[in-house]
Amino acid sequence: MLIASFLDYLRFERNYSSNTIQAYKKDLSQFEEFVQGEAGDEYFPHKVDSDIVRNWIVYLLDTKNSPVTVNRKLSSLKSFFKFLIRQQEIAVSPMKLIRAPKVKRPLPTFVREEDMVSLLDGDNFEDGFVGIRNRLMLETLYDTGVRRSELIGIKNSDVDFERSLLKVTGKRNKQRLIPFAERLSDLLRTYIECRDREVGLLSDWLFVKENGGQLPVSVVYNVVKKALSSNPTLAKRSPHVLRHSFATSMLNHGAELNATKELLGHSSLASTSVYTHTTFEELKKVYHAHPRAFKKEVIMEMRIQSIHFDASEQLGAFVQKKVSKLEQYYDGILLTEVIMKVIKPEVTLNKNVLVKVKVKNGELLAEKTANSFEEAVDECVDALSKQLVKHKEKAKAK
Repeated sequence: MLIASFLDYLRFERNYSSNTIQAYKKDLSQFEEFVQGEAGDEYFPHKVDSDIVRNWIVYLLDTKNSPVTVNRKLSSLKSFFKFLIRQQEIAVSPMKLIRAPKVKRPLPTFVREEDMVSLLDGDNFEDGFVGIRNRLMLETLYDTGVRRSELIGIKNSDVDFERSLLKVTGKRNKQRLIPFAERLSDLLRTYIECRDREVGLLSDWLFVKENGGQLPVSVVYNVVKKALSSNPTLAKRSPHVLRHSFATSMLNHGAELNATKELLGHSSLASTSVYTHTTFEELKKVYHAHPRAFKKEVIMEMRIQSIHFDASEQLGAFVQKKVSKLEQYYDGILLTEVIMKVIKPEVTLNKNVLVKVKVKNGELLAEKTANSFEEAVDECVDALSKQLVKHKEKAKAK
């Protein structure tokens, strides 16, 4: 009865997941069986002392349980006896004098930044819905540091494009906001458009299978494992490796440890609701330490030839945003040049734009004239997107 009450406490008051509760139940049942076998009598928690617990530790180690496993089981026992003290079932915990076995903690595995850039920017993803989805999953894991369970739990309503915020639900249903940059925003929009067109909006989940159902964690694991298999230096190739890679990158570029923990969901400040104590600008300042998140997609040199006009900052930002989206169609863009000029001030169609895109095996270009620079840029980007798709298909065929 006491174990059942403890499990109810974990489920309803601590809001633990069903998997965690099952793990506690298994550990406590094993300990109960051990005590009954040793004493040959009924199990009474108030009769358990430190010697019984030490004997259990010896038994576990003798039966080839690793120190990590033993420590987890001892943690279950410790929580259980703390609960019994609060319930006034016992006065002192038998765990008070227990020392857990020492565990050698290896350094966390992570992928170097240059290797991640090479992986994410390479031609490693197939065309169509599955390829776009798998690339976005990898990008999201690396750019935000979310867990794979958090990734598949993201709903369409959790993506706030207006404020560039992603809401994720972590362990014990704790929620947090993670800012994302324009790079990930563009990839999200491309994926959603492809998903709704090829699969249809059949559920509330952001990441779905080809039949529209929620994506299982096994698919995420297999996609990451396959993507990281090209790196022979990695000891592990799981989604958690990308989480470590995100944290390592953040810290290497000047982010504070506590701020990084907050983004990862380790902060004790996290609550059952979305953060209210941290503003988006503060989070974004921390997140800016991750170079992948705010990296320019297109190495763009803008040359402006002008007659009787000076390009405004607003126009420059518009051109940068529009042209940078070309990488959605081809990852191997090396340089983009944009040349804008006024042909004849007295005529209507006098705004001329020339966009050159340099790739590994040549150069593509588009030139358009319109009533406004914005319109001409849009037409150039549209023409170049089609050229880049053809270029990519030819490159794959070789």
